[in-house]
Amino acid sequence: MAYTWEPKWEAVRLESNGIILNTCREKVTGLIACPICLNASFTCLGKSATHAEMKGEVSLFFSIDDLIEHIKNFHTRGLASKLEELRKRMGETRPD
Repeated sequence: MAYTWEPKWEAVRLESNGIILNTCREKVTGLIACPICLNASFTCLGKSATHAEMKGEVSLFFSIDDLIEHIKNFHTRGLASKLEELRKRMGETRPD
């Protein structure tokens, strides 16, 4: 019985509802990796080897729609407050 898993990544281009994502998909299981969590540009989209060691927490999904929801809910949650802060700073520096 194995206690480790060595994924075999392949680069994929996925599209859903006008959203296009370039990310990695595991060849055997078909699981789709979050390109932000996995750092897809280094793991499978660049010129590095297709076998990569997963370090830390990587989010894997069965469908592109699940991946899009993950990105919207997890990776953009701090973005709204940063945008509001930027709007306030820009509003203070604008001459009226």
